Amino acid sequence: MTVLASAWRELIERGVSEDAVVLARSIVSKFLISRVVDRGVIEYYVRKALRSGVWFKLKQESRALILSSRFLSVVKSPVLKGILRELFLEIELCTLRGKAVFYGVLVALRQGLLEALGDLKRLITLGVGYLNLPVMWRILG
Repeated sequence: MTVLASAWRELIERGVSEDAVVLARSIVSKFLISRVVDRGVIEYYVRKALRSGVWFKLKQESRALILSSRFLSVVKSPVLKGILRELFLEIELCTLRGKAVFYGVLVALRQGLLEALGDLKRLITLGVGYLNLPVMWRILG
């Protein structure tokens, strides 16, 4: 089980519903992941994964898929594009910006700030504010 899956499991056990986690993941994906998956995007996420230390936390099959898809100029298959976007999301959620947006969505849902869900700057602000709280004051994990 990956690090993110265990973190989401803890969130669900602490009272955050699965619907909120799925919504948070989809909003993070909407804001941070590119719609077009081509060679440049794949290279960007390979470098980002290596730079942030996520590369060796990924499964071996995921790493092989990303490395082998680097040779494609544009990914046209919807299935392969979906799989790669999920891998990019996992890489993005291990960075500070990804965590900030993810927790920002959860905080906005918890506090009823639905207008903040459409604003990336507001979500990052809410998320960074949450991540700066002492660990014992964090409700979501």
